[in-house]
Amino acid sequence: MKIGVLSDTHDQYENILKAVEILNQEKVKLTIHCGDWISPFTLRFYKKLKSPIKGVFGNNDGDRYYHLFLSKKLKLPIEFDERILSLTLGGRKIFVYHGDYGEITDALITCGKYDAVFHGHTHVPINKLIGKTLSLNPGTLMSVTDEKTKGASLAIYDTQSNTARLIKL
Repeated sequence: MKIGVLSDTHDQYENILKAVEILNQEKVKLTIHCGDWISPFTLRFYKKLKSPIKGVFGNNDGDRYYHLFLSKKLKLPIEFDERILSLTLGGRKIFVYHGDYGEITDALITCGKYDAVFHGHTHVPINKLIGKTLSLNPGTLMSVTDEKTKGASLAIYDTQSNTARLIKL
């Protein structure tokens, strides 16, 4: 099963539209969002996405109530969890967390309980197997975060192989 993974979309509607196009081309069955959607108005840019979305909130998501309200009003197949999400997909145990506490992120990855931990926050893409757990940070949809962090990206995760590909926009 192919899963799209996004994080830190930060109101970047043009890159959201590009990401939606890529996720549809990749024929993902589900899209996971690791938080920092930011403003609810951007939800409308997911309307053409052919897969449902499951996501968590990050440390910068302002009006969480309006995210919930607007996704229902627009009839978008988006499910929000407050801060954490634990899933079993394609036989893989996956944990989704924004990643804003590095020690917690590290503990989740090294505890050996999960096949994959999806996280964001740093805007730095990570696709690394640590023990038996894949640490996956898809990066951000922001083109530039600072002088060192440049380039928008997302990830495609494959449950069959427990591997991911990072895709630059």
